[in-house]
Amino acid sequence: MLLRAFAVTALAGCLSACPGGSDNNPGGVQLQPTARSTDGETVMATMAFVPDSNPTKLVVFCHGYGHTVEDAWLVHMQRTASPDIAVVSTNYRDNFGFPSLRGAEDTIIATRNALKRFPSVKTVYALGVSLGGNVCGNAITESAKQSPEGKSLYDYWVDVEGLSNLTESWIEGKAALPAAAEGMERDAGGTPADKTEEYVRRSPALNALTMKSGGLKAVAVIHGFNDGLVPYNQGREMATALLAAGIPTQFFNVIFDGPDQTSGTTLTGGLALLTGGDAPDVNDELGLNLTGHGFEGDYGHPVIRAGFDQLQLMLDGKFPTTPYGESVINPTPPG
Repeated sequence: MLLRAFAVTALAGCLSACPGGSDNNPGGVQLQPTARSTDGETVMATMAFVPDSNPTKLVVFCHGYGHTVEDAWLVHMQRTASPDIAVVSTNYRDNFGFPSLRGAEDTIIATRNALKRFPSVKTVYALGVSLGGNVCGNAITESAKQSPEGKSLYDYWVDVEGLSNLTESWIEGKAALPAAAEGMERDAGGTPADKTEEYVRRSPALNALTMKSGGLKAVAVIHGFNDGLVPYNQGREMATALLAAGIPTQFFNVIFDGPDQTSGTTLTGGLALLTGGDAPDVNDELGLNLTGHGFEGDYGHPVIRAGFDQLQLMLDGKFPTTPYGESVINPTPPG
């Protein structure tokens, strides 16, 4: 029960200090921590909702690598919740490892618990950032596999700079972030050579047909062109797989930073470190302003903001349902 005590303490501390906390939220949104047991481990989930409401929509947020619900998502949750919208998010088992499937399983349980709490919900929306995009994608497919009817719990998905191919990420992690690669091996039970099927299972881009048969209605894929943690090609792989499966998809390329924005973690910066030690990032040196991997708690970063903008369109019933579309978001060229 130590995890429960820590999470409740962290939540209480944030509510008194964070912008948009319950104490000063004019919409009356409440945050409610809930503890549950998975395989004998206690895992924290948090719900945001308006008391005495009967929401018809549930939004599920999936956090990224090295984060918790408490450090990045509470304000997002309160900003999103309304009388018609409940929100749930959860920490994962092996939360600071790389819980690709464990995180999906925990997210499914948190979603089911929220649906029991709010039986009025008719539509479920998932939004994940980075590893959270992977976790959301896996939750979509795993919940469909668990259903006797093959029906996924999730109707719409916003995939923000998400990891779509776990084998590719393992190769990149072995070169640049060994702890992440070790976490992938722990979750999958070995390396891609040893556990090929398990890596396929954890790669949303390889499971789009299951998403289609599970009833996924539409997806927004958002990726920064100079992403240094989850390379841009993973977003394109996901969008291409969704298109091939026949799921209405919009792919948003975020090329440049907005005014007064930092790039985030960039591919050019990572290459500079790998090839030259203290070599400068050409993106900064030449003022290219190519946007990188955004921190999920930064609502102002163009990649993160684009994800929430597309979620809002979905919630408002205005998201395009054409077979495929591609756009450039927030283009602010250098000079």
